Amino acid sequence: MKKLELKNIIVVDDKSYLVSTISMKIRHKFFEKDNNLLVYETMVFEVKNDNEISYSKPLYNERYATADEAIAEHGAIVQYPTKLFLSQKYKVD
Repeated sequence: MKKLELKNIIVVDDKSYLVSTISMKIRHKFFEKDNNLLVYETMVFEVKNDNEISYSKPLYNERYATADEAIAEHGAIVQYPTKLFLSQKYKVD
């Protein structure tokens, strides 16, 4: 499995967002040998005026089984943020 760490700051309508895609180990089997699976996760966070990132309030969160899926979604969010995470459901107040 591929280790992954992608980070981009994007600006939409004078608001900044961090798009972060990482690989993470998840332990799914607690009573057997330590079988860690590598999964991939994309999250989007608002960047406040003082360049502080609101990690406690993600605007978007999705997990993927493969690095290719995660890379594709990360790129799509960076390229088309208003279609993918700035919909009414994820709109920032």
